[in-house]
Amino acid sequence: MRRVLLLILLLLAVAPTAAWGQSVTAALGQVAAKIEQVPAIRSKNVAVGDFPLTTGLMSEMGTFVADQLDAALTGRASAAGFKVVTRSHLCQVIRENKLWVDDRFDPELHKKLGRFAQADFVLAGRVTGLGRQLALTVRLVDSETGQQVWADALTVPLDEGLRALLERQLTGDGCGGQVQVAAAPAPAPARPGAADAVGPARPGAPPAEEQLRVRIWTDRKSYRIGDMIRIGLRVNRDAYVTLVNIGTSGEVAIIYPNRFHPSHFVRGGQDVMVPPPESGFTLTVQGPAGFDQVRAIATAEPISLHASDFGGRPGATFRSLDRIQTRDLSVSIKSARDQVAPSKWAEDVIAVEVNR
Repeated sequence: MRRVLLLILLLLAVAPTAAWGQSVTAALGQVAAKIEQVPAIRSKNVAVGDFPLTTGLMSEMGTFVADQLDAALTGRASAAGFKVVTRSHLCQVIRENKLWVDDRFDPELHKKLGRFAQADFVLAGRVTGLGRQLALTVRLVDSETGQQVWADALTVPLDEGLRALLERQLTGDGCGGQVQVAAAPAPAPARPGAADAVGPARPGAPPAEEQLRVRIWTDRKSYRIGDMIRIGLRVNRDAYVTLVNIGTSGEVAIIYPNRFHPSHFVRGGQDVMVPPPESGFTLTVQGPAGFDQVRAIATAEPISLHASDFGGRPGATFRSLDRIQTRDLSVSIKSARDQVAPSKWAEDVIAVEVNR
């Protein structure tokens, strides 16, 4: 009797933990069912790539999504007439060829993976926490041409178990093995007699510098292709702000500064809208369906992360970046962030839902 009672208690303790991933697993099973209907993958090799956060960093959630999608596709591959390049092989290719770049955004990744892993198509996407929901975007890309041949966007309830995976960021290649959970450094132990260093400020001492913060938002929660959109930004103190948009198509553009806001200086406490009401131009949501990402980078000192022109096109409002420029921008962001005091650097990222 005791053994039966103990077994029941163990099952009750384990059941909630096992249940948290079922919603994602079920959703990815539906995604796999859609992918097997794509005619282009017949007799081809498909690889499951990375699912980073909107910041470009990896989390345990991204690894979980990639592994679950890999398993779901593997179970369907034989009957559907395609082959799956296993995650273990893909991770080996990533490590041997060092395919990742700073900020984990490499526009040429699908081609490199295809060439080194013999994958005709690469599946990749993003994971985003949206309040009580987890947003997933999945894209199927032809590794030879870079053309997106299929895409889907879905949301699942974000319970505590999933939120924990989402919040645990990883360093390394995101493939498991030697990756480590990124954690804040432990505070240094106080030195004997150093109490004054953490006590009240001495008379005449300069006040501690306020941490720079930036916030961005949109005028609506979701949009349809062709809708007009406005993006707002605010900093808590004077700063220099850059807004980078990664569209659902993968195209990257700097939307602030722009031709109507040639300076990226923003006064603290002031709301800035893109586009501004008096500008006379509109910002239109482009396809395909999915989640646009808008990333704000604010610095207390003027740091140039981008060229001053707007793509070399007369009258262009925003600066569109090609693949080389996008890679250079990621490297510039990483390099600048490493040289700036933490209190003088701030970021915010939002995901904008785009529907058909």
